[in-house]
Amino acid sequence: MKIKVLYFSSLKDKLGKNMEDIDLPENSTVEDLISTLKEKYSEISDSLDNVMLALNEEYVEKNTPVKDGDTVALIPPVSGG
Repeated sequence: MKIKVLYFSSLKDKLGKNMEDIDLPENSTVEDLISTLKEKYSEISDSLDNVMLALNEEYVEKNTPVKDGDTVALIPPVSGG
C-alpha cells in the first residue's frame, strides 16, 4: 500500500523534499513507517524518535494503523524564542 509522507522543518531541510510516497505492507502502523524511514534515511534517524505524528491531519500515536492512501505528517520539535 502507498502512504504519502509529509516532511516539515528540519526534516524537509535535511532531505531536500517536503513529501514522498512510501510503500508499506498491509496492516502496517505509523511505527512501521518510522522504521522504514530510519532504514532509508540514516541522516534523519535520530530526529524521527522525537517527531509529532499526524495521520490525515489528526495527531496520532505510533501504534496507529495506516491504510492505503493515508497521509502521515512528520513534525519535528521546534524551538523558539
